[in-house]
Amino acid sequence: MRVLAVHNRYSSRVPSGENLAVDDEIRWLRDAGIDVHRHEVTNDDIVDPGPLGRVREGIDGAWSLPARRRFLSVLDEVRPDVVHVHNLFPLLTGSVPAAAVRRGVPVVWTVHNRRARCVGGGWFRDGRACHDCRPGWRVPGVVHGCYAGSRAASAVVTAGTTLFRVSARRRTGLTAIAISDVMARWLVDATGLDPARVVTKHNGVARPATPPPPPDDQRAFVFLGRLSAYKGVDLLLEAWRRADVDAELRIVGDGDLADEVRAATAADPRIRWIGQVDNADIGEHLAAARAVVVPAVWVEPFGRTAAEALAYGRPVITTGTGGLAEVVDPESGWVTGTSAESMSEALREAARSDDMVRHRGEHAAARHTAQFSPEATTAALIRIYETATPPAGVGAG
Repeated sequence: MRVLAVHNRYSSRVPSGENLAVDDEIRWLRDAGIDVHRHEVTNDDIVDPGPLGRVREGIDGAWSLPARRRFLSVLDEVRPDVVHVHNLFPLLTGSVPAAAVRRGVPVVWTVHNRRARCVGGGWFRDGRACHDCRPGWRVPGVVHGCYAGSRAASAVVTAGTTLFRVSARRRTGLTAIAISDVMARWLVDATGLDPARVVTKHNGVARPATPPPPPDDQRAFVFLGRLSAYKGVDLLLEAWRRADVDAELRIVGDGDLADEVRAATAADPRIRWIGQVDNADIGEHLAAARAVVVPAVWVEPFGRTAAEALAYGRPVITTGTGGLAEVVDPESGWVTGTSAESMSEALREAARSDDMVRHRGEHAAARHTAQFSPEATTAALIRIYETATPPAGVGAG
């Protein structure tokens, strides 16, 4: 089988779980014997490298004809059995998958975020949940510059995602992959796609090359992620203050709430702020964790950090918002909701009970193997390709 993978890469200046997921998926498909070709563009070409990272001119429009022409050239050269699209905005747009369907090539679309309805992609703005945009009314996202802090770019991407949503609903040659059941339900409700054309496949994460030490031998609780309100940094700091345990809180990442983390570190010697690290160094911190804390307060599409923790046999303390409730169950961690007191109680239990940490860590590793390993997720993706690909001589419609 020959697959053409299409992705508008996010800027390399900001860590992107979507970029990692796409790269991993392609590598594992090739390992499984699938002939995968890539057609990619990058936001590095249009994002100002200054501190605000504003989008410059360079977006071709809401339905990019230049992107369509470039894609058709690649499509003619590769002649794939299936086109697998990931992020399409702002440089590719819905013109790309529409061109493939018109040529009779089936399209599989992995839905990583909610940009089809929310231009910011996450239903979160100014430190709170935001549902100002709704079906038929997406002006607030433009007014607030929710895409890259730019009203102009927000207007283009809003128009582009609207056109793509309408196109996806009409074209029978497109299958949507949701990265969680939460996303699958949202996709049907928010975009009007036929439920028969939506399938759930969780993202996969690799296991460590070297088995890590047992989690109950460690004393650090580790947070890995962007220091932003939607990631629950304030909730974590409050829960940690209440927990009052003899342990270390290791915070790995950078972002808008860096000053708050810096102040908390100065006030509490138990907190250690590492800052941003390369992807290659994340495993070091996972291996040093007694438990990994994922305190997200937005509706997580999936929860990559939680799945990575399971791969290392680390129990997870999490709010369980969105897809996190599908990644972590009570046997592989603690699902606390967004209450600081409930999270602090979980921190206390994990700090004081080696038996709990050991048991849940063992279950975490088994859960990863069954549901989120490269082998499990790649096999599921190949089955989706096979289902989406029509028999020889049958058009995609």
